[in-house]
Amino acid sequence: MQTVILVIHLLLALGLIAVILVQRSEGGGLGIGGNSGGGG
Repeated sequence: MQTVILVIHLLLALGLIAVILVQRSEGGGLGIGGNSGGGG
């Protein structure tokens, strides 16, 4: 059971890192702290 939790935890961590990297590459700089409007 502990292995399952560990795998899920790793997948969630990698997912969050991927989302943050994509947002940074799209927004340029820190696009996490509230985008004004939103680029098309």
